[in-house]
Amino acid sequence: MIFINKKDMQGIDQRIIQQAVENAYRSMLTKDYNMPDRMHVADRENMLLLMPCFSKQFFVTKLVSVFPGAYQYGKPSVNGVVVLNDNMSGQPLAIMDGAALTAQRTGAVGGVAVKMLTKQNIETAGIIGVGVQGFEQARYLLFNRRIKTLYIYTRKADAARDMGDRLVKEFKGFEYIICDQPEQLVEQSEVVIAATTSANPVFEVPAKQIYGKTFISIGSFRPDMQEFPNLVIKSCDAVFVDTLFACKESGDIANPLKQGIVNQKMIRVFADLLDNGYQVEKQTIFFKSVGMALFDLAVAIAIYQLSTNQNNGAQKIGQQVNF
Repeated sequence: MIFINKKDMQGIDQRIIQQAVENAYRSMLTKDYNMPDRMHVADRENMLLLMPCFSKQFFVTKLVSVFPGAYQYGKPSVNGVVVLNDNMSGQPLAIMDGAALTAQRTGAVGGVAVKMLTKQNIETAGIIGVGVQGFEQARYLLFNRRIKTLYIYTRKADAARDMGDRLVKEFKGFEYIICDQPEQLVEQSEVVIAATTSANPVFEVPAKQIYGKTFISIGSFRPDMQEFPNLVIKSCDAVFVDTLFACKESGDIANPLKQGIVNQKMIRVFADLLDNGYQVEKQTIFFKSVGMALFDLAVAIAIYQLSTNQNNGAQKIGQQVNF
């Protein structure tokens, strides 16, 4: 059994992670997997998630803790472990840093959405939230599009500046601007990505500042969380979700459905786009991700196979662990 930590994962080529996410979406089309509903255990505002998924050759189990108040102690809000097993013998193959894997695969989910649901020549984008996921969303955004100006909003200017400086070191040819208000970010951006745990919409703008843009919601994963105002989804030409679980799990979809602002028939599963694509010219588009264990399985397999591949010059990661 090997242990793959955060440092190991940070050195992996983004192409490998994003391709694994696209492979997961393609598996949704073939239905060649077994993914039970994830289990939620709440303790006050904190949450424990148990997420299993099986393929013919492997299965994965992810335990994730989400503690929104962890920042008070200088700790990330999301932690966890991922265990990858052989699905023939049940043998454990690898233990992985769950928070690091989640950050990478969710960043790639946003990246695939940017790839499929934005014009190739967009020049401006906005990121709301500068936590671990905000940073990874920005990384995969910049991996997929040649952005000239990245707008960043958070209540903590120092954290926004730190994130911007880290991104500039990794990706060249763009500038970042820290916004005093989220409305400024929305007005200036062609694509807006939110990665927050906010219970209420993080901005309010008139409809004219919504039309023709792509909105990507990553942070809200409970019915009592909603990052975007209802006007966004009401103004959209198309609404996509990574999984239909989002219709129940995220307030960004569940609340507009309950209020009759959007019809269930309008909501499409993102995987359907992989073969047919989507025309994004002058379209207003909303994409909601709540994540799923199938992403974890696909990315865990890719990382494990990379870590054990001693041929073709592939990088070697991971440390052998005996239990």
